[in-house]
Amino acid sequence: MKMFYYIVTIIALLFSSSLTAQIVSVGGKFQKDWMFQTTINYPFVFDEDSRHEVMLGLDYTSKNNQAPSGLTPQITYGYYVVDSAYKDFMVMAGVSTGYTVNLNSAFKSQIRVSPFVYAEYFSFLNVKVGYDYGTQINKGYPYVSIGLGGFHMFRHFKIM
Repeated sequence: MKMFYYIVTIIALLFSSSLTAQIVSVGGKFQKDWMFQTTINYPFVFDEDSRHEVMLGLDYTSKNNQAPSGLTPQITYGYYVVDSAYKDFMVMAGVSTGYTVNLNSAFKSQIRVSPFVYAEYFSFLNVKVGYDYGTQINKGYPYVSIGLGGFHMFRHFKIM
């Protein structure tokens, strides 16, 4: 029940502020099997002059009996490797850490650490390649995530 309050608090924080954008992605994730995935992150920096980003968010993956999956409140650090207002793509490298509340009985809820490389094209198409490491099972799983959304490139958006 305590975890439920943490999740509700994080959701409230994500949607309560209108000062900056929310980063949203919906798509599929392959981690030994295909899963539905959606992510919402609240960026704290979101500045076109900064190469660093820190985000607080939620990641949801549908049930997968071959790998840990579920609802994960997480914090993410990202470094923009390729980032320019004059390019139609960007590349970020980073790491996400959170507590996965598993949806299946094959795995227990656990802390997850996920280094990744993320690419975004025209702010709407994204691909994320990474490695989810679960501390409870002391094992990791590589993954590929493909989705719609992202919106990191909107940091460079200008109206004449």
